[in-house]
Parts: sequence; structure tokens; C-alpha cells
Amino acid sequence: MTSSLSPSASRILSAALKSDEELASELKKVLSDLRLSIDKFSKLSGIPSSTIKKILKAQGGITVSTLRKILSAIESVEGTPKTPFIAVIAAVTTLSKVRLLSLRFQDLTVTVKGYGVSTLDEAIKAALKAQSEGAAIIVCAPIVAQFIKDLISIPIVTLDVCNEDLERAVKIAAEKIAKKAE
Repeated sequence: MTSSLSPSASRILSAALKSDEELASELKKVLSDLRLSIDKFSKLSGIPSSTIKKILKAQGGITVSTLRKILSAIESVEGTPKTPFIAVIAAVTTLSKVRLLSLRFQDLTVTVKGYGVSTLDEAIKAALKAQSEGAAIIVCAPIVAQFIKDLISIPIVTLDVCNEDLERAVKIAAEKIAKKAE
């Protein structure tokens, strides 16, 4: 499901998208596999140990911010490097029109990864997945941007759904990544 994430982080993300109970079960396994106590994981992730205990008991759900911290902490323990890329979230028919697989600006080559969706719910999940996989920026429709802007911490470039605008939005995203790299 999430090839850019470490195996443990991928399992956590998949479980979190299913249910609180699945997340609790998988997080217990991962903490055990990585030989991390609740206190050690709390310090590593910046999540209070009381919150981790609630997650492990499947009590009260989890925020996107907490999920990000969990995934980041697991990635840091497993040492999986991430290569930044541009995530394009759009309908599958729109993605089929994207001719750009990578762009080069100065000394930086930026890859483009498409996330085909057909519902707003899928678009929100795709945005969370793209961020957890290491996307540097997301390109999406304005309606999707309105829903994801408070859920993710990476920049968003919006586009109108037509071929020229999609490629233009991807180029704008690549320019922003290049400016950050300077």
C-alpha cells in the first residue's frame, strides 16, 4: 500500500485507516518489534505517554497530527530515507494526461507521483498518504485543497481541471521545491 514508508510505518498507516482497534493492535506489535517501551516511544515521538496508552487501548481515536508523529518516530527508528516529490491528487482520467514524470530546476530533479481518486474521502486519504510518503508539495483541485489544508503540513498548489493547468501547477510546485532547496 505505501511503498515509500518503512514496513512498520506502512502497517501503522494501513491500520489507522481501518479502525482504532486495528491501530492499537498494530502499534503494539511495532513497539514490541522495535523493542520500544511506551516511555521511550513517548520521548521519541513527542506524544504524551498517556495519549499512547489511550491509542493502545483503542480509546478516543487519533488526530492526524498524532498519526504523523507516530509515523515519523517509527521512520526515524527504522531509518528509512525519503526522497521529496510532487504529489498530484486528481481523478484517474486527469492523471492519465500528465506527461511529466520529473522536472529539472537548476541542480534539482523533482519527480511527480500521481494519486488517482474518485471521491473526496479518497482524496483526503491520498493527501495523508502522500505526506507520510515524503511529498514535498501537493497539487490538487481547489475543492480538495479546502478539505486537506488543515490536515497536512506541506504546501498545496491548486489547479483547475484541464491539461494545461495541471502541467502548469506541477511546474509551479517544482519551482517552490527548488527555491526551498537553495
